[in-house]
Amino acid sequence: MKRWNPCAVALVMFLMAAVAVPAFGFGFGGGPGGGGGMGAAMPKDMWGGAEFTPIVGHWAEYLMTSKDEEPVTIRISIVGEEDDAYWYEMQMTDEKEEAFVTKMLVSGDPEDDDNLKRLIIKGGDEPAMEMPVGGEGMFGGMMGMGGHEMEEEEEDLDGVMPTDLGMETVTVPAGTFKAHHWRVEDEEYQFDMWQAENVGPYGIIKSTSDDFEMVLTGHGDGAKSAITEEPEKFEMPSFDLKGLGQGLGG
Repeated sequence: MKRWNPCAVALVMFLMAAVAVPAFGFGFGGGPGGGGGMGAAMPKDMWGGAEFTPIVGHWAEYLMTSKDEEPVTIRISIVGEEDDAYWYEMQMTDEKEEAFVTKMLVSGDPEDDDNLKRLIIKGGDEPAMEMPVGGEGMFGGMMGMGGHEMEEEEEDLDGVMPTDLGMETVTVPAGTFKAHHWRVEDEEYQFDMWQAENVGPYGIIKSTSDDFEMVLTGHGDGAKSAITEEPEKFEMPSFDLKGLGQGLGG
C-alpha cells in the first residue's frame, strides 16, 4: 500500500483550515462562529448580514479585538471586475505584521459560497496559490462536509429580526460618522452594528458584542490587490484512505 508523506498530509490540512477561516468570516470561536479562541462572541457571519455593495476600488480597514486574543487588522477591498463578478479581497494582519490574503472572484455576497467562482490565497512571503472551488474541488468539498453543522449553528438566530435603533453619531479611529444603528439579539446573544454610506463594501463603521469589537480605522478608493504575482495552481492529491491509515499507523 502507498505510504503517505506526513508533510504532504500536514500541508493539506493546514490549507483546508487556512482557507476556511478568512474566506468565510472567521468560523471559529466560542459563540455562533465556532468552538474557542478569536470570535468568541462574533455574529454567524463576520459582517452581521450587512448588504454587500461592491464598487471597484473601494476599501475599508478595521481593527478587530476579541477577549483574550491579539488584535487583528482586517482590510477588505474590491480590486477588480470580470463580467458580472467582482474580485473581493480580504487581508488579515496580526501584531507581528504577518499577513494572510484571501482573494475571491464572487458573483454576489461572499458569505454565500454558491457565489464563489475563483479563490486565491497568499500567506506571508509564500507564493500565491489558486485553490479549487465548487463541485468536488477541495473548497467545495470542505463546505459540503461542514455545511450541515454550519447550518445548525446558524439556526440559533433564525427568525431574529434586527432592531432599527435609528441614526447616531459614532466616533471611531477613522473619524466621526452619522451611522445607522442595528441590533440583533436573543436570550443569550446581542450584536450591535453601525452602518454609513460609501464606506467600503459593507458600510460598517463599528460592530460589537459582549467580548468582541471591530472599528473602522480607514477607508477610501483606489484599492489595488495585495497579490501581484501569477498564482500557482493547487492540485489536491488523491487520497488512499487505507494507505493513509497504514502510513500514519506505522
